[in-house]
Amino acid sequence: MKNKLFYSCLIILFLSELLLAQNKLSVGLVTSRFDNIGSDNKLTEVKTPFGYGVILGYSLNKEITIALTEEYFKDDLEKKLGEETDYRSHISVYLSPFKTNLIKPYFSAGLVYTYRKINYSDSGIEESKNIFNGRFGVGLDYNLLQNIYLNVDAGLYNDGLTTVGWSSSIGIRVNPNIF
Repeated sequence: MKNKLFYSCLIILFLSELLLAQNKLSVGLVTSRFDNIGSDNKLTEVKTPFGYGVILGYSLNKEITIALTEEYFKDDLEKKLGEETDYRSHISVYLSPFKTNLIKPYFSAGLVYTYRKINYSDSGIEESKNIFNGRFGVGLDYNLLQNIYLNVDAGLYNDGLTTVGWSSSIGIRVNPNIF
């Protein structure tokens, strides 16, 4: 499964490079840290929820971008013997109120779909869940080089009733007119 994700990421990056000349698409790599808020509904059950993925964005205009992020993480469970594997996809709208030569702050909101598989090694039981959350975030792009930005982002996840977790991420994005 890791190989499929890796090859999918390479294909997305390659196709994105072909379309970047239009200045409407952006592509990036991201690493994220996830954690829970509260104890009822949880964003994750792992000890160290650290993931990685790719982001592909399309600029509608100078202020608004739509982006798809694909992330993956796998780690040992926090309270039981076993491991959790998550495949997380989220589509978000990014609103950037202003931009300078060095920075571009933004607000984001979107929907997150998570496919979670938990394998309990002590009992041999495996379970999977499909989880939907809303995500609201803020972020900042910092111009490193022409067309290359360092990105930092923080977001809250909501299950419709309560805030269930948060994430922080850092990444590299290519294309100066997006995000």
